[in-house]
Amino acid sequence: MSGVSRRDVLVGGLAVVAAGGAVLGQDPVAAPALAAGDFAGGAKVFELGKVAEVKQANGAARKSVLDGRLATGETVSMHESWAPEGTPASPTHVIKHSEMIVVLEGTMELLHDGKTDTAHAGDVIYVAYGTNHAVKNAGAGVARYMVFQMGGDTK
Repeated sequence: MSGVSRRDVLVGGLAVVAAGGAVLGQDPVAAPALAAGDFAGGAKVFELGKVAEVKQANGAARKSVLDGRLATGETVSMHESWAPEGTPASPTHVIKHSEMIVVLEGTMELLHDGKTDTAHAGDVIYVAYGTNHAVKNAGAGVARYMVFQMGGDTK
């Protein structure tokens, strides 16, 4: 797996969140799948093992780990997802935020702007604001990845 663990990615993602600071007066997002969404009160640990896994319509699964707003105003969210071999891509869609997708296991394809790019375990996919795109498992076995969403319409 190229030496990138789930812990490495989660710690890196939380460092990005921590760099933004805490939210003042932000209520936690009330969703059963979220570990927490309130960044008020400073640094904290989001326990991935306690987050419920939710099955997706296309056969994939996800754990929505965090969702909130930083003191600097940016909205952020993060989820870990799994796509079994042969899972179809979700429909192509345009985002109104930015995304970083860290491939933890397997091979992913990014379909965007009439192109297809391939990412392997340890690679990071950047999806820019306004990009019409989809991602899918393009290899044998499970593809596992973490999605960090920032700004715009991130919920």
